[in-house]
Amino acid sequence: MVISLSFFTVLILILLPGIIFRRFYYYGEFSKQFNAGHNLVTLLSLSLVPGIINLFVVYYFYDYIFSQIDLDGIIDMFKDINDSQYRLKESNGGISLKNFIDGKVLPFTGFLYLSSFIFGTLFGRMVRIVRLDAFFKILRFKNYWFYLFNGQVTSFRKLKHHKEKNKKYLFTKADILIDTETSPLLYSGYVADYELQENDCKALSKVMLENAERYSMIGGKKTPVKIPGNFFVVDCTTLKNINLTYVYQEKTGTLKSKIPNYLDTAFALSYFLCIPFFIFRAERIEWDLYNSYFSLHWFHRIIAYLLFVQVLSLFNVFRRKGDEFQYVSISLVLAKIIIAAALGGVLYLLVK
Repeated sequence: MVISLSFFTVLILILLPGIIFRRFYYYGEFSKQFNAGHNLVTLLSLSLVPGIINLFVVYYFYDYIFSQIDLDGIIDMFKDINDSQYRLKESNGGISLKNFIDGKVLPFTGFLYLSSFIFGTLFGRMVRIVRLDAFFKILRFKNYWFYLFNGQVTSFRKLKHHKEKNKKYLFTKADILIDTETSPLLYSGYVADYELQENDCKALSKVMLENAERYSMIGGKKTPVKIPGNFFVVDCTTLKNINLTYVYQEKTGTLKSKIPNYLDTAFALSYFLCIPFFIFRAERIEWDLYNSYFSLHWFHRIIAYLLFVQVLSLFNVFRRKGDEFQYVSISLVLAKIIIAAALGGVLYLLVK
């Protein structure tokens, strides 16, 4: 079967990068939204718009920063691939793999796919970090239970009056009423985790409770009875209704503010955004040190990137421990300096 040139070009340059973008845009709690209830045609259609935007952004960025690109020439090479007489080995007028590299087809395509991964990874997280989904409904993820169980609904415009000012959210207490064949059962506890239905990112499957209690009839009254164990998993297949209560505490100090999270995120983003510059040579950057980097062996380049990350991390004064932030200790700073010095020493010995 011969695939038409137009579809092949759209598939390589738009649809596949769009799929990569969407796959990494929906992460963690929202990963099921990537393909929940979508067939192949729908999945390709949803990938079209991000694929087109990604292609234009990457094309102009790569053309300006890294190397000038002849997009018409790239499409012509894809046309050669679509030719039934095409042979990868250079013979009978065919083109070789070297032509694809020299013609910047493979470097540009590789940069396109890498950018799709980076953009999808960063934008999905930036929407949550900056809370754009709280202000713009079009950016809101379909996993509404995430916002409910984590107290995020109080950031929505219509529900802001429920938010406790100058207080930090701690956890959510849930009262869950489950319908049974005999009579409804009521459970209470602090929400530790939850699961969604396999093919429906909007439907709740299970809720994991800490310090769980069930309500039983004792002396003609409904009385809470402690459920032994660390966690109690409630099957929500027959969920009737659920009541949520948010628990807060007073904010105190910089470590309890949003500054450590923003700073830690900024450093993480810088590590990601610098990756293309360590893989593809940017012709706009004329530093001797940067240009000499590309004469190194690929293994040496990995060490150089790790050295860069280690040195850059020295400027981050916060460290995450679980869900909390702490100031970086002197011992940790010294450890980072030692690791950076060791990486620098190894790199020097290898390239000497």
